[in-house]
Amino acid sequence: MNLAKEVEEKIKEAVELKENGRFQEGLLVDLLVGSIETFPPIKLVGETTALKKLQKIEECLMDDEVGKIGVYGMGGVGKTTIMTHIHNKFMKARTFNCVIWVTVSKESDLKELQDRLSKALSVDLSNYKDTLCKSAKLFEAFNRRGKFLLILDDMWSTFPLTKVGVPEPNQENKCKIVWTTRSKKVCRGMCSQRTIKVDALTKDESWTLFKEKLGTDFVLSPEIEPIAKAVVEECDGLPLGIIAVGAAMRGVDDIRIWRNALEDLKNSRPDLEGLEDDVFSCLRFSFDHLKTQIHRDCFLYCALYREDDQIGCDSLIEKWMADGFFDEIEDREKGFDKGYTVINDLKDACMLEKGELGDFNRSFVRMHDLLRDLAIAITRKSRQFVVKVSSNVGKFPRDENLMDDVIRVSLMHSSNIELLSCQSKCPKLCTLLLNGSKLGNINHFFFEHMQNLRVLDLSDTDITCLPQSLSNLVNLNALLLRNCRKLTEVPSLVQLRELRVLDLTGTAIKYLPDGLDSLTNLRCLGLSATKSLEMVPVGAISSLSHLEELSTVESKWKWSSNEDRNGRGAGVEDIVRLMHLKKLLVDFIDLSAFLSYAKSRHWRGLNCFNLTVGIAFFDLKEKQEVFYSRECVVNVSDGDCNSVAFPTSNLTHLWISQLYNLSAIYMEEPTLGDNLANLKCIDILSCPKLKYLLSVGWFQTLQNLKEIDVFYCQAMEEMVVDMGDMGEANNNIPITLPRLKRLSLSHLPNLKSICKRTLICSSLEEIVVLNCPMLKMLPFSINSLPSSLKQIEGSRRWWDSLEWDNANTKMHLQTFFSERPDFGYQGRQGTKRKAEHLLNFSPHSPTYE
Repeated sequence: MNLAKEVEEKIKEAVELKENGRFQEGLLVDLLVGSIETFPPIKLVGETTALKKLQKIEECLMDDEVGKIGVYGMGGVGKTTIMTHIHNKFMKARTFNCVIWVTVSKESDLKELQDRLSKALSVDLSNYKDTLCKSAKLFEAFNRRGKFLLILDDMWSTFPLTKVGVPEPNQENKCKIVWTTRSKKVCRGMCSQRTIKVDALTKDESWTLFKEKLGTDFVLSPEIEPIAKAVVEECDGLPLGIIAVGAAMRGVDDIRIWRNALEDLKNSRPDLEGLEDDVFSCLRFSFDHLKTQIHRDCFLYCALYREDDQIGCDSLIEKWMADGFFDEIEDREKGFDKGYTVINDLKDACMLEKGELGDFNRSFVRMHDLLRDLAIAITRKSRQFVVKVSSNVGKFPRDENLMDDVIRVSLMHSSNIELLSCQSKCPKLCTLLLNGSKLGNINHFFFEHMQNLRVLDLSDTDITCLPQSLSNLVNLNALLLRNCRKLTEVPSLVQLRELRVLDLTGTAIKYLPDGLDSLTNLRCLGLSATKSLEMVPVGAISSLSHLEELSTVESKWKWSSNEDRNGRGAGVEDIVRLMHLKKLLVDFIDLSAFLSYAKSRHWRGLNCFNLTVGIAFFDLKEKQEVFYSRECVVNVSDGDCNSVAFPTSNLTHLWISQLYNLSAIYMEEPTLGDNLANLKCIDILSCPKLKYLLSVGWFQTLQNLKEIDVFYCQAMEEMVVDMGDMGEANNNIPITLPRLKRLSLSHLPNLKSICKRTLICSSLEEIVVLNCPMLKMLPFSINSLPSSLKQIEGSRRWWDSLEWDNANTKMHLQTFFSERPDFGYQGRQGTKRKAEHLLNFSPHSPTYE
């Protein structure tokens, strides 16, 4: 066995060991769980009100005799904002071993609370069915973490701590628990040792906040100001209401509109039941003053999700489009642009909040629980929504009087839904969301009377088959079956001519559904992680003349050239025939297939891609969001792959693995307009003949590069090489990489130089050098030392062998050095990658030696 094959086998073995070595609850690493990151800072409103309460909570947390603290106040008064400040402060202070935040919400029962705690603690409870066993596991996990601060936000009912699995705080363990609630009764029921009420803002604080939301450069006229103050008084000192009304009135300088706004606020209280009058009038006012009916419909749609859900913007917009909100827009990219515009408008109006930022900058939004209450109350009055999420539904609603006018039903994440056997007559139903529910089989006639249905989401359910009545849904636009892992077949789709989105990602289908090739309106087809897919027939994909997005990553079906298939299934040419394709995520069976696609130039029309050759060391199964970009270009030169080049201004991640004959990447200097300005990560693994990484010309274009990882490239001598005739003369010209945070080099036995020019890396935090015995210099001068550097890792022998042109440089960097053995390969956490614009080359057959 030659060295190349031996390395390949070792890498496969390492991946398997890594998979088998996933401990459910970690080892010592889990001591840091709950203390990884702070919340985005939110300005605390009210120096004489909120600040005093915050200080009082801090005092209680520092008091050894106080373990349980209850914080209560009416909805929208700012309890959560105060607690985010507490959370962030104590995370930085390291007073506790870990700080844990769990949002409880109105819909949580004991099981749901345990599940949320397990997620926060990274404890796997999937193998435990009864609450007692879960309680024991949680109790063990809490005790292992030692001194903790647990924040339970938005509690609506009491839970015995021991029954949940939370240790009782005492003077011995010094643990603390703080909960926020609207009810003082909950504080009493939880046996709070201190109870703190958060009051409404004072009159002056309310006016200051309102003016802030109007805009600091906006000046009210003397005639309008008294009316504006009366408007603020209607908000009763509630920050949420003041913020919402202020956003709605921003930029208004017409006194008549101000007078009308005041009347609207005074008269809006009696419209709906079930909400607190003090805050409701403000929120209803903001809803009524949204820009268009589409904005109002999009806002109400968010109520279909669970309370406090992080709602993925792309999946939300996908449903908006399928439901017909933007029917006038044919192009998907323009539809997403419209959707993001609406989301930004709703955020500007303070009707939606910015959520967490996901991988690769995926956007999320969340809905304040009071605004969700408002949306549900509005839809309940119109009898157009049925929302029973995370609940014991029992059976699908059947009351004909109730269902006649219903247009949207959400039972997502519900349990104990019986066999969907009834023939519910829902003539106007457009959206049915059952994703994440405990759902088994569906009766063959279930969809018989839902001809108007446009969105059907059954993702993450245990269904094994779909009923024949699915074929009657002639107006269906989106059929979402992601991660239905037991689903082995789908009925004929031949009548679903309006279908635009078909997501079969993560299903167990062996063959494509009958009639797929007749879906000429289909825009998006998801077949990733279909690990049982035996065949994609010739013409089944290429006949989808309007297809814009195709994803088959991690499917059993790999794309090869049509000649290699000998007519036994679709090949690269079928992809090339898709003239409207904008997004492509596929695995090629070998390098020959990739080159066949590359030479077609079809990729010139793509906006977004992920092209994989061979075994993928990253995971796209959780990639659920659709994304768009402006430009992607890919080019591969030389069929024997001695060199590769991917000149693309939108490539964000370059992963090259096990190309045993690869000797060069980007060796020709860039021409005018060529750049890698959006490249963020470079990963090179096991390319034994690769001598250089990049030329200086290309390296200078990496203005957004954040991470470089190069491993097991035995021939590499110089990471960055100057190809010009004036190479020596140019050595005094530095290269600036303003965003580079990590540089990791491992097992490069012949590496003599990172870069002969000086590097200026103001954001560099980490340098790792392992098994690079020939590397004698770091590319920094005393005048260009990284100001943000946190650590340099390497062997003591390597560090002591380094040569310095200035003793002060070594003296400065010495403080960051941390000794680490030369053995072992340890890349960035999580070698399995998710990617946007990603090229992954990793041959999986001996033919690449």
